[in-house]
Amino acid sequence: MYAKSFMALDGHGRLTGARTAQRYPYDRYTCHLCGSTLRYHPEYNTERPWFEHRSDMLTDNGDRHCPYVRPEPEEARLTRQLKYYVPRARPRVYQYDWHCSGCDSHYHGERYCLSCRTGEFSRTLSDAEIRIAEVTACAC
Repeated sequence: MYAKSFMALDGHGRLTGARTAQRYPYDRYTCHLCGSTLRYHPEYNTERPWFEHRSDMLTDNGDRHCPYVRPEPEEARLTRQLKYYVPRARPRVYQYDWHCSGCDSHYHGERYCLSCRTGEFSRTLSDAEIRIAEVTACAC
């Protein structure tokens, strides 16, 4: 069981949301981060559609680095605790500001650098670091 995703690449390689996929379905969807095949859950009765990674179709990169497949350890612990009270709870991917020391870039979102194709070298930016980066950017 993997974290729910609400974005995917459709059969033409275009980024699409889960609600859009309800209206304009395609035969296959892939993860916008790791390229692994996704299973679409249309959820017509609840109007809350989502995508999920297929364990039998994970790419090597997806298996090792995708934040939807490998959530942070603290997040996984909280999910296990929550499942004690809500058995069908799913992990949630948090979005932060990150700095990747592998390619020296800043990005926002899941812990997955699109340049390096990994989250291994990424760490969260503190509020002070974000403000310094904004000031530096404004001074240029």
